[in-house]
Parts: sequence; C-alpha cells; structure tokens
Amino acid sequence: MTTFEGSFYLLCALGDGALFYFGLDLTTGVLSERKKVTLGTQPTVLRTFRSLSTSNVFACSDRPTVIYSSNHKLVFSNVNLKEESKKIIGMITKLEVICNLSVVVGVWYLALANNSTLTIGTIDEIQKLHIRTVPLYESPRRICYQEVSQCFGVLSSRVEMQDASGTTAAVRPSASTQALSSSVSSSKLFPSSTSPHETSFGEEVEVHSLLVVDQHTFEVLHAHQFLQSEYALSMVSCRLGRDPSVYFIVGTAMVYPEEAEPKQGRIIVFHYTDGKLQTVAEKEVKGAVYSMVEFNGKLLASINSTVRLYEWTAEKELRTECNHYNNIMALYLKTKGDFILVGDLMRSVLLLAYKPMEGNFEEIARDFNPNWMSAVEILDDDNFLGAENAFNLFVCQKDSAATTDEERQHLQEVGVFHLGEFVNVFSHGSLVLQNLGESSTPTQGSGWYSLLLDLQNRLNKVIKSVGKIEHSLYPFLLVCVFTYAHVDKYLPLCITLKIDDGSGMKREATVDEVIKIVEELTRIH
Repeated sequence: MTTFEGSFYLLCALGDGALFYFGLDLTTGVLSERKKVTLGTQPTVLRTFRSLSTSNVFACSDRPTVIYSSNHKLVFSNVNLKEESKKIIGMITKLEVICNLSVVVGVWYLALANNSTLTIGTIDEIQKLHIRTVPLYESPRRICYQEVSQCFGVLSSRVEMQDASGTTAAVRPSASTQALSSSVSSSKLFPSSTSPHETSFGEEVEVHSLLVVDQHTFEVLHAHQFLQSEYALSMVSCRLGRDPSVYFIVGTAMVYPEEAEPKQGRIIVFHYTDGKLQTVAEKEVKGAVYSMVEFNGKLLASINSTVRLYEWTAEKELRTECNHYNNIMALYLKTKGDFILVGDLMRSVLLLAYKPMEGNFEEIARDFNPNWMSAVEILDDDNFLGAENAFNLFVCQKDSAATTDEERQHLQEVGVFHLGEFVNVFSHGSLVLQNLGESSTPTQGSGWYSLLLDLQNRLNKVIKSVGKIEHSLYPFLLVCVFTYAHVDKYLPLCITLKIDDGSGMKREATVDEVIKIVEELTRIH
C-alpha cells in the first residue's frame, strides 16, 4: 500500500510479472478501479522510496521499473539496469551534513543483488517525453530536418491584406516577418506580371515561405518568401547523385482561383550554408508537386496525376528520367529499395517497381477499392499500410505466390481498423531508445507466423496440458512454464528452429533468442 499525490493505492505483484493496482478508500477499505499491467515475466518485488520529496515504488524483476504518479495517473518508467533477474534486498539511507547550512539531508539508495553481484545506486530524475511549443504565429505546413546544418526546414503560410496602394502587408508579426534574414523568390519561369488573377483592396492573400530554424534555439535564421500565388506543398532534405552537398528541395504550385487544379509549379533546390540560403536550381513542372522523396540518389516527385523521377546532373540541374501516368491524383509517396508506394486521391494505393536497367517504372499491383487516401506507409516487402478520409486504417498485402498475372496485380486487404481520427502521416520509429546491445528479431510477416507456429508445436510435445486437453482445442499460455523452467530442459526445442536474421536469410535460433521472443509476446499480450 502506498500514496501517490495524496491518493492511496494498493499494488499487488504476481509471480508471472503482472501487476494489479487498485484505488483504496482508507475509510471504508473499498478497492476500486482495478487495472493490470505487465512489467516483466519473472516474480516482482515492490519497495517504496522517495525521490525529490515524492513517493515512488521500485518494482524489481527481470525488467526493473519505477512507478510514480503524474497528474493523478500512474506512470511506469523502465530502469536502465543491464543485469537480469535482479532481486531487491533492501534500502538504506545515508545522512550527510552540509557544514555551511548545518542541515541533515536524507538520500535514498537502492541495494540490488543477483547471485554474484551487489549494486548500490540512486534513481535519477524520472525521464519523460519532453514537449516544447514554439509559436510561429502563422500556419506550418511541412517540416524536415537537416543534420549537416543542424536546422529544421519549415514550410509555412501567413495571411496578408491588400491596402489601397495595391501592396499587401502582414496582418500581424510572425516567424517569417521577424527572421534574422530574409529573401524573396524571383523566377524567370513565372514573372509576377503573368498572374491571371488581380487582387482587390481588402482581399486576403496567402503568402508561403521556407523557414530555416535552428535546432537548438528554435530561432528563425532565415525566411525565404515564394512568388505571389505560389503555394509550397512539399519538402525534403537530401543528397542527390554524387554531389556531396545536402539540399532543401521544395515543391510548389501556382494556385489561381480561375483554375480547377494547378497547371504550373516548380521544384526549387536550396542550399543553406554559413547562414545564407542560396537557390541552386529550379525546375518548371506542369502541375502541383504534392510529394517528394529521395530515391536511390535521385528525386522522386508526384505531380498532379504523374509520378516522375529526376536525375541530378553534374551541371546541378534536374533532368527527367521516367514517368508513370496511371493515377487520378498522386498525393503521397513512400519508398523501400526499388519499390514505390503511391497514395492516390480516390484510387487507394498503387505499388510500382523501378527498373534501373530499363530506366522506367513497372506497375506491380494495385488496391482496386475506392479509398480516398490521407497517408500511406510501407511495412515490409509484402504489406502496405494506408489511412483514408473516413478515419480508417487498412493493410494491403501483395500476393507473390499467386499463379496468374491477374491475381498478382491485386493488393488484397488483409486488415481493417477504425481509428476514428484523421491521419496526416505515418513514420517508422519508436518513442523509446533501442538497446544496441541486444539482438533484434523481425516481428511481422509470414516468416514470423511460421516461427511462432513451429515453436508452439514443439512446446506441445514437451509441456503436458492439464486434463490432457489438446492445445488445438483449448489454447493456454505456455510462457510461464518456458521462462521459469531450466533452459537445459528446453534446449532440444531450439535445435533446427529457424529464425530470420533481418536480411532475408534464415539461421538456427539460440535459446536466448527464443526466450526473448516469448517474453516480448507476454509483454504485449
């Protein structure tokens, strides 16, 4: 029993690594709000300690965890201890006398031990995901990070009002108007006098800019304003070809009220160095540049209904290499190897393959369902994730084993989930740091399923079920038996058990790898 932020809780740890916690009413002794969390796979021991004048609980098992309260909600934070199967044996306090203040301060220490080591240490301040808000006072549209310059590139837009003299002025101060330095686009491709739309007095005008923001101070180092009626739609930071420089590349569209969809746009290559933003090259395109990605040292762009690949020449120019036209409006692009996933406005997703020898695109497969896409992502070589405007997520799978060309050209929906929220973008990543000292095991795809099925069948031969009921008729959890028992007993299970090492090649799995797989499954069960 312990107290967090004035509220009483009862914490109960089980032998399988699970923890139940309840709200406790001291007056009536009634328990409420029963919840369960899996901390590890071994028996857990709980001890209270104080850090920064607040009560915390240390849960010691194969994955040590500190339990604390934030905004009257319990938070579980992993402790970076490398030794496994630790057991807490006690807590000690050390009294220190600060002479100049003559104050006695109690410092809590943790003493942890396994069968060969005694560790004494303290818990640092609880680490959290820190969020800092930087007001721009205008609308951010796209963002990318450039490691070389240690800057963020941000596409933003602000609203200006036309006055009686015919010029426009910002409605309020914002990031693009208060940058340390600024520049304005001037293009031979689109002189400002060629705009078919004339603004009138009092009309609101949308002005788009590229902001270069320092990654440490979040100060706007430079603001580059685009042409009148030019909307910045996409951006990427990358190297091109054998050029060692890293560029900010921006895709734009000339937007006029008289046109149903943009008919003109630009791809602009910027280089930021020594506090200066230089325009290296620009390429006129017949439409809006909705998305861009770096692709094998080249630039891949979706322009209206076209997917186009550009090559970076020695003269620092973008040269068109190949195109793909079979889309309504290609809005999103994701790549993996030579594969390209295209998200269409209303025709769901399309999988392309780039043929470097022929220098063209080949259409591999398509989802023929009429999904209005909002984001796409490649999960692996055969599975693709999509989000659509009805707040749903779906996964499509490429059938490589199909016997006919018609079947191979279909991306089959194998999973659907109603998220209930609009998805803007998908990105691979993790909110926690990965332990580089541990081996990683692929956890998706048909190979993963086959591995688990093989392991399950082998466990069935060793572990006898209660009542001699077949596992296929009544599934039960084998994790506790496998992880608690002596490894030697289950060593034959791992012999000839094949595992993918991440490169597509299979090798024999070790006992430690199999135990890790089973433990991870229990944590997400």
